[in-house]
Amino acid sequence: MKRFILILLTVSIFSGIVPLKVQAIDPITMAILAPIALEAANAAKPYVAKSVVGTGKGLLNIGKDSLELLYLPLGLCEMTIGAPFKRFRKGVVHTLRGGAVAPIKLVLHTLLLPVYMLGARVNI
Repeated sequence: MKRFILILLTVSIFSGIVPLKVQAIDPITMAILAPIALEAANAAKPYVAKSVVGTGKGLLNIGKDSLELLYLPLGLCEMTIGAPFKRFRKGVVHTLRGGAVAPIKLVLHTLLLPVYMLGARVNI
């Protein structure tokens, strides 16, 4: 019997189907577990706050890198239209920054977002 239950649980875990559905709706169970849930929430509060701050910083980095992608069309305009006005060199710099550096930074910061969510400090 134990082997059958173990096989059933293993198959349900890997197939995504949960065989048993547990509901604790009765008021006595909620009254018993409410203080325990409040203690757990208070214990997790500093970690959640640190995670929210880290996630915000990571998303700001991703937004900044997304805006830096706009250097590419700016650089192309400076190289073509601004060439007579001695803006060609600045256009090359902006094109390289928007076409090569910004996408790499965007991908890197996107991949590092889970690390930021853990509250780790990463300087790039």
